[in-house]
Amino acid sequence: MISKKQVVFVNQSAGYLMIDIIAAFAEVAEERILMTGYLNPRNNALDAVVKVEKLASYDRSSSFRRLTTWAMAFVKTLFLIKFKYPKAHLFLVSNPPFSSLIPLFCKNTYDLLVYDIYPDALVEFKYFKEKSWIIRKWEQANRKVYSQAHNVYTITEGMKARLSKYIEADAIRVVPVWTDNHFLQPIMKKQNVFLKKHHLQDKFIVMYSGNMGKSHPVEILVELANRMQDIINLHFLLIGGGDKYRALELRISELKLENISIMPWQPTQDLPFTLSAADLALVTVGREASDLSIPSKTYNLMSAGVPIICIAPKNSALAKLVLNESLGEVFESNQVDLVEDFIKKHQLQPLLLEKLAENALIASEKYSVENAKQFL
Repeated sequence: MISKKQVVFVNQSAGYLMIDIIAAFAEVAEERILMTGYLNPRNNALDAVVKVEKLASYDRSSSFRRLTTWAMAFVKTLFLIKFKYPKAHLFLVSNPPFSSLIPLFCKNTYDLLVYDIYPDALVEFKYFKEKSWIIRKWEQANRKVYSQAHNVYTITEGMKARLSKYIEADAIRVVPVWTDNHFLQPIMKKQNVFLKKHHLQDKFIVMYSGNMGKSHPVEILVELANRMQDIINLHFLLIGGGDKYRALELRISELKLENISIMPWQPTQDLPFTLSAADLALVTVGREASDLSIPSKTYNLMSAGVPIICIAPKNSALAKLVLNESLGEVFESNQVDLVEDFIKKHQLQPLLLEKLAENALIASEKYSVENAKQFL
């Protein structure tokens, strides 16, 4: 553990994980600065002594807006570091994607925390071709930057393996994402104010909560709702936003489905109630990103004691977590019949559901806020 006079944290969209990391650094840093475009605290606020430098907010409404806001955040971050914090130690998160390139333009010492691997993710999602000039140059830059970092961190063994194209695997430390068992806990249906508000206390809820992006096969819940209209007290619930939100809303209206609801993002303070409203929760990851990321909602659902319907490749990091911890079952996106059977089985056999919920709560103890101290 090395004492650092001044530490600058760069994360364009900072949430509870970033806040916990910054809190842990209070032990070793005299001054802490956060550069971010959006700060979304949960139960723990950012320490009042932490200075916040405002960046452009990440806008995912279109590919153009994504690239534009990433670039704007990168330029301002670089300007601030060079002219305001030239001697600070940097803690760079892979958001914006260009963050890993900052050390090419300054002399600061730095750590890297890789949530999403760039430029790999941009190739996977068809933004650029694998053999394009910009990708080849970016990969060359990564090898230089990664090799000179004080520490390189990532969140899964699969991502560590992918990062080994840029740096020796032994130099990469895996620190799993964590949850907060004080903020998120199981809540009985009769005591759940969210369920009461929407008159859903007596329903068996199958939920998807999160981004409804192009790589998330959340439309499976609409198909299931259409198939299972005759199942008494079964209700599907979609909460969030993203590219597919409007299309899903229109499809539900076209089919005139009464056993499914779609809602926009709910207030952060309501998260304990929205997550624990689910009897089963859908968590997905696209084939393109199967070993590039793992949704943080997975860990939050553990704290709420919610079993998981996992739509992901069998060899993905998400699937391995769900199966290793016995949190639920893993399916391919085209296995709708099997997902339907799984839902029916666990609605009719509450003891099976309770066992999965118990497994989730036990697993949540392995992924606590203490993980944040591993970055020191």
